[in-house]
Amino acid sequence: MWMSLLLGCAFHVTRAGLVAPTPTTVFLDGYQGGRVALVLDETSAPIRYLQGCVVEVEGTRTPAGLVVTDWRVKDAGDGSSGFVGVLQAYGARVLLDDRNTGTTLVLDDQQAPELRRFAGDPVLIVGTIVGPGQVRVMAWRRLLPEDGK
Repeated sequence: MWMSLLLGCAFHVTRAGLVAPTPTTVFLDGYQGGRVALVLDETSAPIRYLQGCVVEVEGTRTPAGLVVTDWRVKDAGDGSSGFVGVLQAYGARVLLDDRNTGTTLVLDDQQAPELRRFAGDPVLIVGTIVGPGQVRVMAWRRLLPEDGK
């Protein structure tokens, strides 16, 4: 029993680094050098589209790479952590279930018409907080392939 507990902890790691996707694999380039391949599932698939961002991942080391079980954006490319999650449209509002904060944020009315058409898609939002749970969108990017599929 002790051996399984010891080995289970030894294989669980947290790493942070720059996302570097290739056509076949997504790598995480570490701050001190080194590169680890990421094994992504449906919930971690948006990481593939965060090129140029610093991401912190948690997971289990395997011979195939690090199997990602949880993740968050630490630097969206502009020095801020950004907000990342799935867009939702409710009435006149566009909301984001943010992974980084674990809250639902209301996006400003100025960008709502443009973002509304992407409801259901994962996105990275760069913006500023302008009120309780409200974000003014400065820039955004969909975390899907170019064809949106």
